[in-house]
Amino acid sequence: MKSFIDTNVLIYWVDNSSRADVVEHLLTQQAVISVQVLNEFANVLRRKRAMSLPDVEILCATLIDTCDVVDVSVRTHQTALTLMARYNMSVYDANIVAAAVMSNCAILYTEDMQDGLNVKAPASDRANALVIRNPFI
Repeated sequence: MKSFIDTNVLIYWVDNSSRADVVEHLLTQQAVISVQVLNEFANVLRRKRAMSLPDVEILCATLIDTCDVVDVSVRTHQTALTLMARYNMSVYDANIVAAAVMSNCAILYTEDMQDGLNVKAPASDRANALVIRNPFI
């Protein structure tokens, strides 16, 4: 079962905590991330965590090797707009959800959205539904 990991969950991967262990386990599954998540991950590590660029590059390369990384496309954007209207999401959250839906993920792991929310894909997509889960509760 494929699952999408949002940036806010992935950031814990670099911590020395029980949450890092949870993320490590999620990464051993059929993990999917988007280029948006990679960009946000690199930005947080550089700006908020003051991590060196070589260390950020190594972590991003590991994610690229470990996860299925999907591009953000015009179709992703269009799907996100539909999801924004349907679920009252921000454009950034909607793009994460759209990437997860379009990748046929069953679960989206995030702390920023409603745990347990069932997202129905727009009619134009083949996927059925996506469940949003907070992996730390």
